[in-house]
Amino acid sequence: MKTQAQQKGFTLIETAVVCVLLGIILAMSIPSFRSYRQSQLLEDGSQQVLGQLRLARQKAIGLQHEQRLTFSTGSNNFQVLDVVTNQTFGPFTFPKDITLDRADLVEGGVTGNAISAYSDGRFSGSGEMVLKNPKGVRDTVSVQVSGLALIR
Repeated sequence: MKTQAQQKGFTLIETAVVCVLLGIILAMSIPSFRSYRQSQLLEDGSQQVLGQLRLARQKAIGLQHEQRLTFSTGSNNFQVLDVVTNQTFGPFTFPKDITLDRADLVEGGVTGNAISAYSDGRFSGSGEMVLKNPKGVRDTVSVQVSGLALIR
């Protein structure tokens, strides 16, 4: 028969203490994970808009077809129209809980919610699209007449 000093393993109390500690650590990390997830979704939405702006510009140059991007804050999406073929792409929606806060695009001195990519690589105007997550954190996609589009 083995004595208590010779037995190997963990006692029930030791196992319970480890489980409680792991539970506390997990409970403390959940809010951080949620915050990280929301920031990643916001970044994904901004990258989606930026990618579509750049793709529209490339298609306008490559196909010699003007591409018109229209943003809708009411329906929280945007779409792309090939002006020559009248073919519409989209509507493209944003990731869950990400909203299009505003689209302030200026064409010819008039502020609106649409912008065109021309076949020479320029945009018809400039401005910004602002996306927001549920915590109110915002991300801005900026577009310039020169054809530059970036996230600020």
